[in-house]
Amino acid sequence: MPDYDFSQVDAAIIDNQLNTARVFRDVLIRMGFRRVELFDSVKAAAGLLTAAMPDLILVDADAEDGEAFRFIRTLRNEPTVPNPFTCVIATTWAPTPALLTRATNVGGDDLLMKPVSPKQVRDRIVSLIESRKGFVVTADYTGPDRRKSPRDGAQVPVLDAPNTLRLKATGQWTQSGVRMLLNEAIATVATQKRLRASIQVAFLAEFAMVGLARATPDRMAVDHVGRIGGFLDDLLRRLDGDGDHAPVEAVARAVKTLVETILSRVQAGPAGADDLAQLQTLSRALMQAVDPDRPLEAMTREVSTAVTGYRARLEQMAQAKAAAAAAAAPADPAAAMPPPAAGAPDALVSASARPGG
Repeated sequence: MPDYDFSQVDAAIIDNQLNTARVFRDVLIRMGFRRVELFDSVKAAAGLLTAAMPDLILVDADAEDGEAFRFIRTLRNEPTVPNPFTCVIATTWAPTPALLTRATNVGGDDLLMKPVSPKQVRDRIVSLIESRKGFVVTADYTGPDRRKSPRDGAQVPVLDAPNTLRLKATGQWTQSGVRMLLNEAIATVATQKRLRASIQVAFLAEFAMVGLARATPDRMAVDHVGRIGGFLDDLLRRLDGDGDHAPVEAVARAVKTLVETILSRVQAGPAGADDLAQLQTLSRALMQAVDPDRPLEAMTREVSTAVTGYRARLEQMAQAKAAAAAAAAPADPAAAMPPPAAGAPDALVSASARPGG
């Protein structure tokens, strides 16, 4: 292992199995970590989200109620967390692709299978020092870049998030310097969250418009427009005191009121054309208010491209589902053939079904 100095590095281990937690602690102490705190539950570790954050957190992902995943998501996404970029490794006795996906989707850096050897722990920590992924910020995700390839229409920048584990282990840490880096990165995340939330609102509105205008509003369209309120709430709580956000707040509240009106009206029939036109206008105005320096045409094009790509993926999923259903159908054509209609000519009956055929 490279010659890293862990004498200033702090860690926290969240695991209800005390023996397992002690194994992790002993490994970290032998590596030279300054402090290693043990917590027997996420609830007991809740104070980490408001106090000085450790540089590394190992959290047991096997709890049945998924509290570890909620903890990681909260750590990454809550505006009040002092260091949302802390390195996080989820640990498990039973690694599965689904568990790995879940840990990745909430912003975890890695998944480590128990029981572990000291070398495995050291190797993961070195990886976080030397090759940690940059962070991406979307409307509903903040964390290490999980994309294999960018989605159609997406223009999400990668943030070089402060890594206090690396800074301390390589001797580049100073309290004032790190605080400045964290403040700058947190401000960048807040700006990106507002921008991505406004784009997500416009995306949901554009996708839903066709389905909402039908005589019987499409269920998926109603569900999608119903999600707009949550993104608006998140946007509004991120309007801090670093500028004049009055125009953003005004438009966001107007969109929220209109969405509530549309949702109440589609219970009885299609959304009105005027309401839908206003929804499109206001959602685009929200993007413009959040990012006045970027041409609205470019943002609108990004949204339209994303909606087109999303519709294509939904169609592919529908086709795959239909193909799977067809493959599961009876192999015997006669078994799959419907019975002849009453009074049908005998010639239309399958030869194999005739007596002596």
